[in-house]
Amino acid sequence: MNQKAIFIYLVVIIVVLFCGFVHKNVFSELRGPYLGQEPPGVVPEIFAPGIISTDAAEGCSYFSTDQSLFLFVRGRSEQNGIFIMNQRDGLWSKPRLASFSAGTYDWDFAFAPDDKTVIVSSGRPLKKGGAPVRDYYLWKTERTGDVWSEPVLLPSPVNTGQHDSYPCVTEDGTLYFFSNRKGGLGSGDIYRAKRVNGHYPDVENLGFPVNTEYHEVDAFVVADESYMIFCSDRPGGLGKADLYVSFLKEDNSWTGPLNLGEKVNSSFSEYIPSVSPDGKYFFFTTDKTGNRDIYWVDAKIIERLKPNDLK
Repeated sequence: MNQKAIFIYLVVIIVVLFCGFVHKNVFSELRGPYLGQEPPGVVPEIFAPGIISTDAAEGCSYFSTDQSLFLFVRGRSEQNGIFIMNQRDGLWSKPRLASFSAGTYDWDFAFAPDDKTVIVSSGRPLKKGGAPVRDYYLWKTERTGDVWSEPVLLPSPVNTGQHDSYPCVTEDGTLYFFSNRKGGLGSGDIYRAKRVNGHYPDVENLGFPVNTEYHEVDAFVVADESYMIFCSDRPGGLGKADLYVSFLKEDNSWTGPLNLGEKVNSSFSEYIPSVSPDGKYFFFTTDKTGNRDIYWVDAKIIERLKPNDLK
């Protein structure tokens, strides 16, 4: 081995060892609420850069109500799918692929307020040994301790085989999601299914002004259903797709959606919204840097848009 080859070999070894040290050191110090990250103000910041938001593609993310679990989606990496982290004695574990995840076939999911139910939107095969599906279906898994059940397919009328995706579950078990099913107002509409005796017997289109002739997707509804945030490419936005907020009125109708503004939205696409269980922080994904990253911001920016007659 010549001197040049030896030099290159030594450089590679040093880099590998250094990266391993940094990676180990990061997770040995990852303590406290929200992965120990400094909370943002009213200007969005990348969430956990280099730890969660990386040069891969990160999206959907949820904390459990007791801050013992964090789940998020990662794509375009060596391992894709829904990842999970645990906090024990204040220390967060390294991300690992969730046992219920079908890897690259999974993208969107909802962690219910009961801290044990996850609804997954997936293109995984409908039967073992089958082929992956083109349009996503919704699946359900439940946690007992650290063990997750085998995901089961939600029956019709929730699933139609016409791309049913981005679920959200409220405190009373109501399921929100978007679908490309026939009979909608646009190319993608937001739907609601109320839980009755553990089942979803009916599905309703939220209608106007939430849904339009355009594309409405990725609805996150807070646990008490007081407001929702969703993504739309309707005219009047700032970019390819913007995030909007709509508030629930006393008559159970929704207010006209309000654009979240230039602090959140850009000339690119903003989507995949969620709010922390304590209501303090708003999370979303954007590709404005040329890469899909998770951002977070103080949820006060949402409260400021609430109509005076609903405050």
